Amino acid sequence: MPMSPTPLLNGLPAAPPDLAGPHAVAEVARCLDAILFPFLALIAARFAMLGPLLTPVWTRISRTRQRLLRLLTRIAAGHLPRPPRKPGTTPHRSGASAPFPNRRHGWLAVMLDHNARNYASQLNHLLHTPGVAEIIATSPGAMRTLRPLCRMLGVDLPPVLQPPARPPTPPRQRPPKPVATPPAPIHPPDRPIPRNILAAARYWRRRSPKIT
Repeated sequence: MPMSPTPLLNGLPAAPPDLAGPHAVAEVARCLDAILFPFLALIAARFAMLGPLLTPVWTRISRTRQRLLRLLTRIAAGHLPRPPRKPGTTPHRSGASAPFPNRRHGWLAVMLDHNARNYASQLNHLLHTPGVAEIIATSPGAMRTLRPLCRMLGVDLPPVLQPPARPPTPPRQRPPKPVATPPAPIHPPDRPIPRNILAAARYWRRRSPKIT
C-alpha cells in the first residue's frame, strides 16, 4: 500500500521514526518517503538546471523510492528477503540503464545547489539515526537500491550499508619469454663421396700453384 508523504518541519520529518514500537520498519519507510517525495517535486521544478538529464534523473529516483517502499513494506509484513547471492553469481542484465555522464560523489547535489543539499542532509540524518541503517540492512535489495542515490547526493553511508570490500585483484602474470633454440649442427653426410668428385678435387689440387 503506498504511503502518503509526511510533512517536513525545519527540513526534517515532523515526527521522528519511532523505532521502539512494533512498526519500526513502517516508520523508516514513512521517513524515507517524506524525503524522496518532495525531492522528486524539486527535480521537476528545477528542470532548467538539469536539461537533458531531467528525465533519467527523475526516473531513477522515482524507481528508487518505489522499490525502497515496496521492499520495506514486505519486511514489515513479515516476508523475509532472499539471502544474498554468492560473489560471482550475479546474473548479467542486458537492458542496463544508460549511465550518467558525471559519476562524481555528490554531483546531483552540486548541480541543484542548496535545494538538493537540504534533502541530502535529511537523508544523511535519517540513515545515521540509531537503528535505521540496521533495519535497511536486513534487505540486500534495499541496500543496493539506496547506494546510487546516496552517491548522487553525496551522502556518506553508515558502515553497515556500505558495499563489501572487493577482494584484491591478483597481479597479472606475463607468459614467460620463449627461449631461442640454437640451430642444429651440420653433420657430414653418411653416404660416401662420389668418385668423380674426388677425382676432380685431386686434379685441381695438382693444378693449383703452390704458395712458398
